[in-house]
Amino acid sequence: MIELVLLDQAIPAMPSPVQTDLRSLYAQGVEARFAGRFDEALGMFEALLATNPEDVDSRLNAALCLIALERLDEAESELEHVINQAPDYVDAYTALARVRRMKGDAQGSHEFIDAAETLSSDHADYAAMREQASRQDRNRITTNLTASRSSLTKDLPDWTSLSPAVAVRVSDTLTLSASALYAERFDRSNTNVHIGAAKRTGFGHVRMEIGGGTNTTFLPNTTVLVGAGVATHYPGLELLSDIRTSEYQSGRVTSFLPGAQYTFAGEAAEIEVRYINVRDENDQHRSGYRMRSTFRPTGPWAVHLYYADAPESSDGATVEVQSYAAGLEMRFGRTTALRLTAGKELRTAYDRTDISLSLARSF
Repeated sequence: MIELVLLDQAIPAMPSPVQTDLRSLYAQGVEARFAGRFDEALGMFEALLATNPEDVDSRLNAALCLIALERLDEAESELEHVINQAPDYVDAYTALARVRRMKGDAQGSHEFIDAAETLSSDHADYAAMREQASRQDRNRITTNLTASRSSLTKDLPDWTSLSPAVAVRVSDTLTLSASALYAERFDRSNTNVHIGAAKRTGFGHVRMEIGGGTNTTFLPNTTVLVGAGVATHYPGLELLSDIRTSEYQSGRVTSFLPGAQYTFAGEAAEIEVRYINVRDENDQHRSGYRMRSTFRPTGPWAVHLYYADAPESSDGATVEVQSYAAGLEMRFGRTTALRLTAGKELRTAYDRTDISLSLARSF
């Protein structure tokens, strides 16, 4: 009998199948969230909460999924529930700070950062979060003014353009924009106005732009653009797609531009590639490609490079154009940037050399 008792004490208690299944479901949910499968992960954490509503870890993870899906009000409610159950849960305060920042409430974000900092000694992370919230609060409006001058071969008249623009960040995820373009080409002048919106989403981003002008001869009378970007599981890689349709005096031109953008070196370098498909004003299919890159080697400096071999309609008719451009940008503090760009276009009828200067200012 004694031997049986000792044997029973030596064997550890085995977890029940239900406990094992719940731990497995939690691990699967965390894995799905880290992989960007937020809807799937949210369903798992909600199933766990249905079994145990007091599970603050599952509730926090559910809130993080809701933030990624931009269901901010629901995320805020879940995080407040976590804090009510576990007042010392630091991650809940930092997540709430993020929600408030995404809603455009910089002061509220600072308050939750302060609360988290009183519970933890990791001050470097909180300093970075506080700087991010402050930057959003002070850089809500960005203005840009670009002026360019082009010389053409074959004794053709110079081109001149002037383009003011403004972008207003309504929240951490939504930006509204407006721009105008005044252009002189071949001794004719046209003016266009555009308005647009860009929205960051749980999967990437979407954007839309509409615009046009009256009595235009080479700029489009109307134009509509819809674009999207989808983040991938590979860090820094985003898949892109734009569709644009424009009505010119010569006819309708529609383009489809799939591509990819890769950001690396701690966001100091960026490369974008697009495959350009155009249905021109004569209903003929044309195609080409373009590449764009940005490098920020040090401090305030940035180098921009561009190359394209593709159809384009800048003078009112679709033609094949080979383009090169290089730009040098310098930032002055956190709010001002100046960029000088030189470019060259090779066309069948003429070549064009362009110099442009752009000034951007954030408030």
